Amino acid sequence: MIAVAAAIYLLDCVVLLERGQALIEARWRGIALSFGSRHYQVYGRSVAFLNPLTPFRAALRSLPLFSTSSGTNLAVAMHAHAPLAIPVGVQFVLVFVALPLCLYRAPGWPFFVALVLAYLNAMLMLLLLVFRFRKNSIPARPLLGLGFGWIVCLPLSVNCLRSAGVTIPLGIDATRAIRFPVDREKARFDLAAQVAEAMQEVEECDARHARLAALARQLETEASRGRL
Repeated sequence: MIAVAAAIYLLDCVVLLERGQALIEARWRGIALSFGSRHYQVYGRSVAFLNPLTPFRAALRSLPLFSTSSGTNLAVAMHAHAPLAIPVGVQFVLVFVALPLCLYRAPGWPFFVALVLAYLNAMLMLLLLVFRFRKNSIPARPLLGLGFGWIVCLPLSVNCLRSAGVTIPLGIDATRAIRFPVDREKARFDLAAQVAEAMQEVEECDARHARLAALARQLETEASRGRL
């Protein structure tokens, strides 16, 4: 049962990204960007894997390249998640430490109490997320389906902070988000690799090829300035 719970949680840590779409993860100082694996794809999307040991750090997805959609400000989205860090950490301990320990050592009342606390904490996190989303004018409708999964399957509730985050429609793409990360040079290199792959998939007569080529030159120029 513990192995199944862990497998469900690890599967929930998988995030699919469009070409050039960045996974934005909170760090102690600033943010980090990643663009998923360049070798593994599912339905044409890159596979990114969230750190299973840090469910208390928010994760969001940028817009795909050249998207003109508007959405939530990055700082606002990060701020909306801030109060959830402690409850998520508590849920991680309850589900993957307290419950397995009680199941083997104290399967009676201690296990029942830990289970009740885990469910109560899951409901508290759902209500807190709905409140924070509405307060910051973020669409809360996706939380209804996610919240049902968190209550029915407790391992999913551990990842609630990041699962909710990747549903937020951000108003920023990778070319703008790349200005904020801690390791800017690595993020720029990864984005350049994504652009190069995208150029191979588009014919040269396509207008998108010219835009991708311009972005590749821009990234190369910025990298040269950074090294200087």
